[in-house]
Amino acid sequence: MDFEQIVRWYFAGEKAEAFWILAAGVVSLAGAIVLWFVAREPFARGLAMALLIMAGLGLSVGGTVYFRSDAQSQQLIEQQRTDPAQFADEEGQRIREVVRSFAQYRIGYAVAALLALFFVFVMGKPSQHGFAVGLLLLAALGLTIDFFAERRAERYQQGLQAVGALPG
Repeated sequence: MDFEQIVRWYFAGEKAEAFWILAAGVVSLAGAIVLWFVAREPFARGLAMALLIMAGLGLSVGGTVYFRSDAQSQQLIEQQRTDPAQFADEEGQRIREVVRSFAQYRIGYAVAALLALFFVFVMGKPSQHGFAVGLLLLAALGLTIDFFAERRAERYQQGLQAVGALPG
């Protein structure tokens, strides 16, 4: 692959993933509304609260990435054409930070899972059980999505290094 193909491949993947994150946010919001206003039981309301957190994350993160990906891809291609040194400095720093951030996200998902266990085994109320289920769903989806995102970011970084756009 050449430089432009690498950039377009990475951002196409990022945009596709962001679409699914955005869709999960919409589904989570709809589920939260139904659980809160229709089911109205403590477990359902606890789950609805966790789904609202997922909706907020899905809509904000998914929406931001989805709607910026095309422009960001084109801007980076143009920047590398006009100022390769600036591209290497800025995009190299950005993608290194992206790759490093996945370890922090995994810690966040682990904390969500531990909180879920705390709510189930220590607190024990039905609403907290519902919230725990939502936290476990958040952790599972996050770990799954980030598994693929991290691999794509690593391949992108390696691809840019292979074509000489980033220092090895």
